Amino acid sequence: MTFSILGVARELVHENTSHSTMSAIARLLTIKSMNNQSESAYNDTLQLIHELLPSNSSLPTNFYRSKKLLEGLGMPYHKIHVCRNNCMLYYKDNEAKLKCDICKAPRYKEGSKKVAHKVLRYMPITDRLQRLYAHEETAKMMRYHKKTPHPDDDDDMMVHPCDGEAWQQLDKDEPNFASDPRSVRLVMATDGFTPYSLTAASYSCWPVFVSPLNLPPDVITRPEYIFLALVIPGPEHPGTKLNILMQPLADELSKLWAGVRTWDAYGKQNFDMKAAQLWTIHDFPAFGMVAGWSTHGRLACYDCGSDTQAFRLDKGGKACWFDCHRRFLPLDHEFRTQADAFRKDTVVLEGPPRRLTGVEVHAQAKMRVVDGLYGKEHNWNHVSCFWELPYFEKLLLRHTIDVMHNEKNVSESIWSTCFDIPDRTKDNVKARQDLELICNRTKLHLKPMPNGKWEKPRAPFCIEGKHKVIILNWFKSLRFPDGYAASFRRGVNMKDKKIFGLKSHDYHIFIERLLPAAFRGFLPEDIWVCLSELSFFYRQLCAKQLSKATVANLEKNIVVLICKLEKIFPPGFFNPMQHLMIHLPRQARLAGPVQNIWMYRYERYI
Repeated sequence: MTFSILGVARELVHENTSHSTMSAIARLLTIKSMNNQSESAYNDTLQLIHELLPSNSSLPTNFYRSKKLLEGLGMPYHKIHVCRNNCMLYYKDNEAKLKCDICKAPRYKEGSKKVAHKVLRYMPITDRLQRLYAHEETAKMMRYHKKTPHPDDDDDMMVHPCDGEAWQQLDKDEPNFASDPRSVRLVMATDGFTPYSLTAASYSCWPVFVSPLNLPPDVITRPEYIFLALVIPGPEHPGTKLNILMQPLADELSKLWAGVRTWDAYGKQNFDMKAAQLWTIHDFPAFGMVAGWSTHGRLACYDCGSDTQAFRLDKGGKACWFDCHRRFLPLDHEFRTQADAFRKDTVVLEGPPRRLTGVEVHAQAKMRVVDGLYGKEHNWNHVSCFWELPYFEKLLLRHTIDVMHNEKNVSESIWSTCFDIPDRTKDNVKARQDLELICNRTKLHLKPMPNGKWEKPRAPFCIEGKHKVIILNWFKSLRFPDGYAASFRRGVNMKDKKIFGLKSHDYHIFIERLLPAAFRGFLPEDIWVCLSELSFFYRQLCAKQLSKATVANLEKNIVVLICKLEKIFPPGFFNPMQHLMIHLPRQARLAGPVQNIWMYRYERYI
């Protein structure tokens, strides 16, 4: 097979061109994929090309023959049948079974032909990782993290994941793995999306991606180094069954840890290529599906675990993290003893929750997932398949909090609350009722009216109507450099005093660059300063290069900043996303710049 592929690679399409048959077909298939061409459109294009070429052209005549030509490249995918309820895979020992062991559902649809209810597409990553070393220049770049230090390099700066503590700790724990600079560090990412139009029936498809982290910072985020490993079928999202469907990937990662014989084009030798998954990337709902710790309810925070002070609001009915952060402050901080600035008559003396080791977390997951106390003492609902990896317990950062979605949710909450947008504000009637029960802020209590309704006093963080018009007109006049941000003016609605259609990146620009300028002069000085500090926090956190000293300061300052926000906004404002800000600086210290741990690159790729 190898020699036949080499022959096709050298064979020219015709004698008057420099393009080989393989390069031409590879480019045509790439164009088909990038432009979502149908098979019939591809065949029609090939037919026209053949009419323009000499009769002895070696170009394939249709899509089927084009695929057959590239099959020899060693990039196949496997179809694995799945129980229609996602209970099990017909895989390995279960490959020949005709019904599910769990729910007893039949493997195939009714009828004479054997058509499975669900099919998982699995594309092994080993061949693609080996191809990185088959190209001399790429093989050289895969050694970037072991580069010779330059005298001008600043040891305090983090520019790459290898500068983070998670990478360095794995090197200390696994010296045999770390001794070879060609050992690959991987990141796994997943997110659900709808492959059809919004008018079609709902369908949730879950691609799973794997990316190498060895490459230089300016190369690591390129889309060509995002490898699609799994396509998990819908129509419903897999929920807690996601780890069952990712089992083939976990098995391949175990084999890669042992080593796979690979040719190194830069070193001109064969070697045993090893690979390890450093962390996973996902939004917050998918976090629970991958980690096995549900992200719903008052125990939603994976880092705090069961040792949380979150509670459920009596009127709002949602989980709340109000006044759960003073325990993270230094023991002598003045906020700890302010009895009426947060909860009524409450002084906080205890320290932060203890951070469990990987061994403790794994043992807890195995023990608690079947104890019947889910939602009361823990949120374990299944054990992740990645615990099977021999090094997984040693990782400092197994699953990441996505900064992109965190920024978006926090920014949206501030905008909706300060603009007092109906159905979106966190300062609604139920929030004021909860505030009256929890806090000592009499000026914000609801006042009953003779007609039986409530009068809601305007909070100091709510912008007046005439000022909203000024701010929206300012947004309409904004101009950005090409490619910097979307146009905010397209979504400004002066009638409803809203901005419609904002995406995650729009909120990223808003909270980091626009918020201090937009709200200055329209809010009390102390509130504006607090929001400006929040803006500066995200701007420092999302920098391409992170100073270790800056990250250490962020870890200290974010606790105080959240406590300041608690003194301003009502308890209903503080959902899991506001709480998760407290863990973001530590995550940056472990993983390095956030560009390597957020979902932007994967969502754009999808």
